[in-house]
Amino acid sequence: MKKRGYGVASVSYDSIEVLKNFADRKKLTYPLLSDPDSKMIKAFGILNEGPKTGFAVGIPHPGIFMLNAAGMVEAKFFEEDYRERITISALLSNQLGKPGLQAGEQVEGKNARVTPKASSLTARTGQHIVLSLEVELPKGIHAYAPGAPEEYIPVDWKSEPNEAYRLGPLITPEPRRLKVGGETVPVPVFEGTFTLKRELIPGAQPKLKAATDKQGNFKVPVAFRYQVCSDRQCFPPQTVNVNWTFRAEQLESERVPAELRRK
Repeated sequence: MKKRGYGVASVSYDSIEVLKNFADRKKLTYPLLSDPDSKMIKAFGILNEGPKTGFAVGIPHPGIFMLNAAGMVEAKFFEEDYRERITISALLSNQLGKPGLQAGEQVEGKNARVTPKASSLTARTGQHIVLSLEVELPKGIHAYAPGAPEEYIPVDWKSEPNEAYRLGPLITPEPRRLKVGGETVPVPVFEGTFTLKRELIPGAQPKLKAATDKQGNFKVPVAFRYQVCSDRQCFPPQTVNVNWTFRAEQLESERVPAELRRK
């Protein structure tokens, strides 16, 4: 984040003592800001008004604000379900263009090399991870993009339903428009190297744990389907199987000492 000109700070309704305890345990070095009366939380309009009694009164809806150098909010990220969180690594990948980390074996398909990448190699329940599929095509070859006429087969990837996680919609780069065959209107295509993305949201901890092997890893298998053509011929549609591998980690469960907790 610093390399891209951003600082990082967190705000919560916890006391300074609670935040220090947490920062010391987790070895955090960025600022943790205390808003015990929820004044800033209310000013930003993110107070969770559901709790009426107990320790949760004053808690915010969790999310991320991005501010520019003038202190103005330029973007914000919140989830409908408080149990799900966008991560800084996902934000870096989606909004700030940081390349993903290789998260599985590269696959050689016919006229296409496919590399699975991800914004993070560690997965936790409810935390969003950006899956990237980097596709390299030979020179003079193009693949069809979503929006092409129905007689062409656009790139796509599919996976079987899995209780351990779910996948968000496919995100594609802007395609090039190319006149092919007898088409009078240019058709959307991809050339060279392009990247397809989907968000991965790991499920509840028991489901995620059930899908984890003895080494603490779990896999996300998908089938990548594509059709490519040159300026002279089209090749049969192809499907290649790709796997991402993640280290599964449990959510933080240790609480602060009883004397520091909210009543």
